[in-house]
Order: sequence, then structure tokens, then C-alpha cells
Amino acid sequence: MPSSIIIGSGPAAAAAVLALSENPGEKITVFDPGTVLDAEAQEVISKLSKLRVENWGEEDVRRVSMQPKRIQSDSLPEKRSYGSDFPFANKGQLDGVHCEGRVNPAVISSAYGGFSNVWGAQIMPFSAATFKGWPFDFSVMEKHYRTILGHIPFAGESDDLEEWFPLIGSPDPLPPLAPRTQMVLANYDRHRDRVRSTGITIGRARLAFSAPECQPCGLCMTGCPRSLIFSASHSFDRFRRSGRIDYHSGLLAVRVDQEGETAVVQARELSSGRIHRFTADRVFVGCGAIGTTRLILGSLGLDQPVHLAESAQFVLPVISMRPTPDPRRRREFTLNQFTMVIVRDDEAFDVSQIHFYPFNQAYYDALPGFLKHRAAAFATNRLLSRLTVGLGYLPSWESPKVRVSAQISAAHDELPKITLTSEGFSDAKVGGKQVPPMLSDAMKRIRKAAPYLDLWPVTPQMLWSGGAKSYHFGGSFPHAVEPDCGRSTTDRLGRLARWDRIHLIDGSVFPSIPATTFTLTVMANSHRIACEAMQLTG
Repeated sequence: MPSSIIIGSGPAAAAAVLALSENPGEKITVFDPGTVLDAEAQEVISKLSKLRVENWGEEDVRRVSMQPKRIQSDSLPEKRSYGSDFPFANKGQLDGVHCEGRVNPAVISSAYGGFSNVWGAQIMPFSAATFKGWPFDFSVMEKHYRTILGHIPFAGESDDLEEWFPLIGSPDPLPPLAPRTQMVLANYDRHRDRVRSTGITIGRARLAFSAPECQPCGLCMTGCPRSLIFSASHSFDRFRRSGRIDYHSGLLAVRVDQEGETAVVQARELSSGRIHRFTADRVFVGCGAIGTTRLILGSLGLDQPVHLAESAQFVLPVISMRPTPDPRRRREFTLNQFTMVIVRDDEAFDVSQIHFYPFNQAYYDALPGFLKHRAAAFATNRLLSRLTVGLGYLPSWESPKVRVSAQISAAHDELPKITLTSEGFSDAKVGGKQVPPMLSDAMKRIRKAAPYLDLWPVTPQMLWSGGAKSYHFGGSFPHAVEPDCGRSTTDRLGRLARWDRIHLIDGSVFPSIPATTFTLTVMANSHRIACEAMQLTG
């Protein structure tokens, strides 16, 4: 009986299991630290999920809707899931991870489902041009995109974004959109030619959530009480219920290796420190890009620095001249509702992207203290009726890199210590902030389109996130058309030269990180790797 081990339970791991489970004879073992939401919060969610929104108790809602927590004063706050920080909790996976400068330290998740417990649910393929330089093209990926979109909930609609980002599959329509979103889309339709002449295209969000079941409640960003937003944990729940996988929690992989035709994993039991040894025909490593990088550096005994590409993140507030009704009086779904793509070429390779969100409580919480005073109510109302916030990304080739320096442990059962450093910042400035030149160009284009869209960028209040904060990073061991015989690149199956039965399946193998949405391609590529690996003999 062929056998496989999956390390991790995030989106990449879920996609690999989806592929491997198609072979009824495949024995699949999965392990990870497996941190989960506390029982009290789970009980509250279960209670709310059975009630209509108007019947929810105020205390129950308060318990599971804690707003993001500011960890660094000049960076985007850290999200919470149902009032909990469990996706970021250190259960040993962050021991020995150090950061220099403005770099996010919470880069490896111990959670069951990984960071998909707190993601934004955006789900769009890379453009065909993005795959230039990859050892396969969009036509190879398309069937895997289609399989993943058939496996997860999918909401979206046909619009101009399809010119570069095909609407693969059959999405459900989005729930009713907020008044500001409706205004922007109407303005775009009215002035399409003028807006498109600036390089800007506007379209509706594409989201991994069960839109037909949505009863808008405004809690999307803190955790949907009906669990309608996809998490990789949902996939693993199904695999476990069906008996298709042998799942072990409480384990942290510390070494991978190959002995002859057998792949070997050593993992530490977090509760006792005891080392377990697993063997299989193949191992698929999906610990997240930095978690995988650390594991592989230690397993190779490689103490030379490696660099991760990142699609750097920024936050852009925009103001509209025309107000909407007070958004605090409405219940909306508060995931991204419309997307702005800024294209600098004719094939959607050199692209930046901004996801715009309707009002949620975090808007109000982020206001200066004086605007929360009763005496400022009139000004605050006017501001909130005009304010929209965008979360934007630049491609990796226009963003700083993240350097990973490893200090290899002499003990064979210890992960190496690693230091993360952001490198390659530019001298360009927007709103007095030091940013890459592409962001300056994007702001110029948005200002040109502002009179037509009624979206005016407030660049002095723009927030530029530190290194590794976007969670859209990878490329430490990129796929190569012709992998070298050293330790830096992988073949199209995510294999380094040293091993032919150990496959890296997450963002660590991406040759580049575009600005467009990330997780769908992580899942599709992992699914592709697992499918192609199953076709190999032995």
C-alpha cells in the first residue's frame, strides 16, 4: 500500500490530501501542532449558529467578536478569531525565531488550519503572465484551480477582472453589497473608459465563503459565527470524519530526510518533548513558507542565508465626497467587497492590487480619541459616512525581501534558530513614508481616477506594513525550469536535489509572488504537485 505523510494542516496541506485521497489505496498520515479554539468560545459559536442574527445575545456576540490587537504601533493590527489569538499562539513553533527591525514575528502558525483561520478569504487565480519563468504555465494550473474551487465555497461575479483573472468554476453571487460599494461600481460603469485609461480596473470581490447561507451580521472580520468563511480546518474535519486520514495533533516536525527509497520525518511531541519517527513512501511539507524554510534549512544543515520574496502590504484609507447613510446602523457582510487592480502593462504581469472593505468596528476603534468624544459626533458621523479602507499589495519584484539566517543546532532533534530581516527598501516616499516606487506610481493613478470613482486616497494616513506582515511570502526554494544541483531550487514537484521523495508544497516553492490573491494558487499548486507525484512509480 503506498503511503504519504503530510506535515501541516493549512491550505497547502489540505489541497495535497484532497489529491492523494483520490487514490483509495493511499495511506495518508497528517500531523501538526493542532492548536484549536478554546471550548468556551466553541460553545458560544455553536449557540449563535443555531439562532437568527436578531436573536443573538449581546454578551455572546461580545465574547466572540474581539477586534484586532495592535502588536506594533506602526503596523496593521493582528487579527483575532472568535476573540482568540490561537492562530498566532506559540506552542514551540516560534521558539528560536528572532526578528531584526520592522519584521512581523508571528510567521509560523501552530493552529489546526493554520493562518486560514484568520485570512481575508480572497480567492482569485494568478494571471497567465505571472507564470512566466515558472516550469509550467496557466493551462497546467487551470484544472487544479477548478478542482480547488469545486472543493471550497466560492462566491463572485462576472466583471472586467475576467480579462486577466478568469472566473473559473461556478461561483455563487455575493450577498447584497454596501451602499459605498454600489456607488463605486456604478461610478466605474459610468466612467469605465476614463478609469481604464489610468490602468485601473474595478471588480467585485471573489471570496471563499458560503454566500447563500449568509445572514449579514458585521462579524466577518472577527470570525463568522456560522463558520461560512472557508478554513483549511473544514477540509481536515471532513477528511477525518470520513476516516480518510490518520491525523495526529501535538507534534512539531524537526527533521526530514530520506533513507534509500523511504522518506523519514522526526517530530517532537509538544506535551512531553519525546521524539517520534515517521516513515512513508513520500513526505509533503506544508508548514507555511517560513516554517518549511526553517525545517529544510535544519534538515540540510544549511547555515547560509536564504531570501524569501514577499508581496508587501499597505493600508490605504480613501475618502468620498458623496456620503452614504451612517454605516454603523447597517449590518453588512464585512469581507472585501470590491477590488482595484492597477495594471502597468498589457498582460497583467506588473500589477498592484487593493481590496476595499465596508465599515466594521475596527474603523471606529482606529479613530483618534477626540473623534470618539460625544462633542465630535457630528464630525465623526460625516467621516464614517465617507470613509473606506483598502488593503493593498505590491508584487514581490517591487517589494523588500525577507532574509532568513539560520543557526544550525548541534542537536539532531532541534530546529535551527532563525533571524528574519527585511531587505531592499527604496528611497521613494508617499505621504512622508518610505515606500517602493511602484506604490508611488499606484497613488498617482488612483488620484487620476479619483474624480470618476469618488475615491480620494488619504496618503498621509497610509500605513506601510513591516516585513513578513502580508503573509504572502515564499520562494526560498523556488521551482526552476532546470533545477540546479545545489540546495536552492526545486523541480516542478517541489523536490530539492538531495531528495526525490520529499516534496515542498507551500509558498516556499513559488518562483515569484504577485500582488494578486495568494491562497488559491498555493492550494492549486499543492494539488498539482501531489497529483503528479502519485503518477510516479514506486
